[in-house]
Amino acid sequence: MRGLFSRAVSPRVFRRGARCQPLSPGVTLAAFPRDSWVSGAAGNPLLRLLRRLRAGRAGLWIWAAAACACGGPVDVGGERRLAVLSAFPAELEPLVGRARIDKVAVIDGRKYRMGALAGVPVVLGLTGIGIANAQSASRALFARVSVAGVIVSGVAGSSGRIGEVAVPEAWMLEDGPAYPVDSQWLEAARALAVSGAVTLERCTRPPSIPGAPEVCLSHEPGIVVGGVGRSRDPFGGAPFPCRPGGGDVFGCDVEAIEATGFGLVRGSGFFGWARGAASAAGALAVEDMETAAIAREAASRSLRFIAFRAVSDGAGDPLGLPGYPAQFFAYYRLAAGNAAAAAMAFVESLAAQRL
Repeated sequence: MRGLFSRAVSPRVFRRGARCQPLSPGVTLAAFPRDSWVSGAAGNPLLRLLRRLRAGRAGLWIWAAAACACGGPVDVGGERRLAVLSAFPAELEPLVGRARIDKVAVIDGRKYRMGALAGVPVVLGLTGIGIANAQSASRALFARVSVAGVIVSGVAGSSGRIGEVAVPEAWMLEDGPAYPVDSQWLEAARALAVSGAVTLERCTRPPSIPGAPEVCLSHEPGIVVGGVGRSRDPFGGAPFPCRPGGGDVFGCDVEAIEATGFGLVRGSGFFGWARGAASAAGALAVEDMETAAIAREAASRSLRFIAFRAVSDGAGDPLGLPGYPAQFFAYYRLAAGNAAAAAMAFVESLAAQRL
């Protein structure tokens, strides 16, 4: 994968029995047993001081300084990982269910799961909804974990048909240039689309209609590669907060997605943005609130990037709902599952072809 698995990294932090050993990335101190960083102090004055301070506040600051002195953080085992990112829990949950999770880390207040998909080392995480969250979360992750490339999986509004998975060739913000998808990855996605090998769902039980019967689309969703995606900011640069107990759209983690209700205060701007975006999309492939911000952060670090965005609100609605937000809340789980299926198949193809 253009060196994805071959290039180990060398930044180090202190660990028991050695002065500088590779360890995990910039995770919270809770991830480290106390005796792993206050023992093994022979020959190391900083660690001797840490032992004396016994993990007091001053000791924590010195621990951080010692880690910086040895170099930046490094991923578990020195592996470079694909970052697989989504905005809200329902988008990430299907991929977490397919992954082998080896470690959970908290970076800048957000939980990340490190493990593997189809044997490929990955770090899976939620950025949160909106441009501000996507930018801050991806920037912190890329700075503290050795990332080889970035895959975004989620839902979007589109003039295309509900359930279809869009893979735009570039993403743009309202006030900036377009950020192209990695050309080799785009060709791999195009081959995947042509193969017809990815099974996408066409039936769902609308979560916004309790007790509703299963609803099926009249069309068979597919993967559509090309076009331009746009990400807009309805929150005026402010981070949109997740809500504990907010369910699988507005909740903070996939572990809590069974909560009932959506927990959204209608004055938040979420609905107002959607009503405008539904008619503004025009010829754009898809429109969302996060992907271009992540693409910009990836481009700033020369990271490979691609996004799979399935249509949650668009054409071909068998219920005849009046666009967003009604369509979104009826079909977001269907769309999230289809995007995850395409992203998973893409990761499998990367593993097979070593792209």
